[in-house]
Amino acid sequence: MKSRYILTMAGIILTFALLAGCGSVSGGGTQGGGNTADSGSSEREEELQAEIDSLREELDALKNEQNSQSSSAGQSENGDAAPSQNNGGSSRTESGGQTPSGAQISMEEAMQIALDRVPGATEQNISIELERDDGWLIYEGDILYNRMEYEFEIDAQSGMMLKWEEEAW
Repeated sequence: MKSRYILTMAGIILTFALLAGCGSVSGGGTQGGGNTADSGSSEREEELQAEIDSLREELDALKNEQNSQSSSAGQSENGDAAPSQNNGGSSRTESGGQTPSGAQISMEEAMQIALDRVPGATEQNISIELERDDGWLIYEGDILYNRMEYEFEIDAQSGMMLKWEEEAW
């Protein structure tokens, strides 16, 4: 008899909790003070956007600092100023033996990193260019050698291989 009473009470409590909504927001529109979940969500979205903007400003400040350091240090051997970075979209830069501004390794070093992975391939087999991808400088290219195509991406700061794909053709 006692267990039946406890089960009945538990059922009543669960029914009441379901009818009350357990803190969930009803989908039928706003009543009285408005939809608190939407206002909390938009507040959180505004906080996140402010944080993103703050991080972008810090990143831009670091890039500007890096650009000013490289251009103040930056007369190349032949007396030309170091190339400047383009902060928009995707840019392509060719380097004739010089390390482009913002890159720690030269195009020749990146070529050697890629060619070391394909025994027998030479500079005639490789195509490489420096690109900006989401603010990062990346050497991107491919090697066509011995009926194989090797696609790669190398971080221009560290020289680390980011992507390596092989495909027979």
